[in-house]
Amino acid sequence: MAAKKFYGVKKGKSVGVFSTWEECRTMVEGYPGAEFKGFATRAEAERYLGLTGEGSRNMQSKRTHASGAERLLAYVDGSYDDSLKKYAFGCVFILDKDTVYTECGNGDNPQSLQHRNVTGEMLGAMYAVKTAMFNGFSSIEICYDYQGLEKWVTGEWRAKTELTGKYAAAMREWGRNINITFTKVAAHTNVKYNELADLMAKKGLTEANGVPRVRLLTELNRYLKE
Repeated sequence: MAAKKFYGVKKGKSVGVFSTWEECRTMVEGYPGAEFKGFATRAEAERYLGLTGEGSRNMQSKRTHASGAERLLAYVDGSYDDSLKKYAFGCVFILDKDTVYTECGNGDNPQSLQHRNVTGEMLGAMYAVKTAMFNGFSSIEICYDYQGLEKWVTGEWRAKTELTGKYAAAMREWGRNINITFTKVAAHTNVKYNELADLMAKKGLTEANGVPRVRLLTELNRYLKE
């Protein structure tokens, strides 16, 4: 019998595919009516969850059935590993109490590396807004623990570097098409979804991205680089 290397969580603290039993157990332990299953390949786990490689389509179909469907709630966080020379982000998207998606990804642009985990924070916020736009939401609330994500956009902090300037400009431009609000969350205070975003950001340092995420991450990384 093939070893179980991937776990699909259909009902739990977070819905998605996890590559270790420990991550899966964290998502289902103590969750009433949890549904999950182990698989030998990621493709099998994605089929179990009804995913076909187009995660945004799945989120969009769920959006039409969720309460408060025009607003997306997202928790974002960033991470950095000097030995890997990579920055990474984690996002937790919450449609309702039973529908949660997690995403992560990374980059290694030399200029962006200078900002270490802050680049991951910015990339996470940008990824969250783009995801909301792609899925037809009219507004998004971004929960964060690094103040620059909001203050560079509002102008309360002056963007002193080219990279933070590009981030602020992008968010303001996208804000013409979608209502973006920010909520500060105290870091490392056991706020469930903030802690999960932190976990996903660390996972993002080594996680291989799925095809849809690669396209969006390539676009955002290029935006920060150019």
